[in-house]
Amino acid sequence: MRPSLAQLEAFYWTAELGSAQRAARHLNIAQPTISLRLKELGEHLGLALLERSGRELRVTPEGRALLPRVANILAELRGIVSHDPTRQLVGPIRIGLAEGFAVNCLAPLLAALLDSHPGLQPEWFVSTSTTLEAQLRGDVLDVGVLLNPVGDERLTMVALGSQPTAWAVPSAWGLDGPLAPQDIWSLPIISNPPPSAMHRQVTAWFAAAGLSPSRLSVCSSVAVIAELVAEGIGMSVLPERMVTRLVTDGLIQLVATNPPIEDGRLFVVSRNGGDDAKFQLIVSIIKKVLHNIKYLRD
Repeated sequence: MRPSLAQLEAFYWTAELGSAQRAARHLNIAQPTISLRLKELGEHLGLALLERSGRELRVTPEGRALLPRVANILAELRGIVSHDPTRQLVGPIRIGLAEGFAVNCLAPLLAALLDSHPGLQPEWFVSTSTTLEAQLRGDVLDVGVLLNPVGDERLTMVALGSQPTAWAVPSAWGLDGPLAPQDIWSLPIISNPPPSAMHRQVTAWFAAAGLSPSRLSVCSSVAVIAELVAEGIGMSVLPERMVTRLVTDGLIQLVATNPPIEDGRLFVVSRNGGDDAKFQLIVSIIKKVLHNIKYLRD
């Protein structure tokens, strides 16, 4: 008896999502149905495709060998039922995301990409936009979502919109806005190192008032900076959505400033001469996901 497409789909999504429960939720069917299909597929093939590790299911070496072939089968099936040629795209794609953007957006982007194009094999790289832009120029990445990129004639850029941004202050400091540069220039401030987009935002805001921060520390990770602010170490300019949990927990306060800090501008970027079909696909998926999660400033 041949394996069914339903069995292959159950295996693919369980492998990708790490559990039968998440696969069942994604496919909108009952978990016992997923478990039965996995059992039947293993019996048909005479292979142990998955093994349990705590609460998670891990793919066995036999399962890893099978997974790319299953992904290609599902991609071909999607291509048959659609007239959209991008649905037939398969193979690796290297995607870079600015870290502040990735914290909230990587999970829905990954889910949307796997759902619509299971034949693609995304490799995700999370870093500062400055680093990602250099990697795009050097052909280390195929596409990236960057904050305030410098730009280069070798790169193609598609604007996405404004990422809501604010000064984030430890709640324990008890600062009330609106705050001016003169109010905070001497306080501890944490930023990504120069020439990052965050560093440019911070220094430009003070420079407009003829000032520069006197106690500026740098850290390469936006997520770590958020935790440092929550611990009361310093203040920073951060994406509003990234720190929602810390604001809700009462650890961080987003304060109004005069003048306001400018929102970051997000772009999808690729190197000229790359795979245009994959680039256009990523642009369309990102736009759809950002609309669905209401990420951008209206």
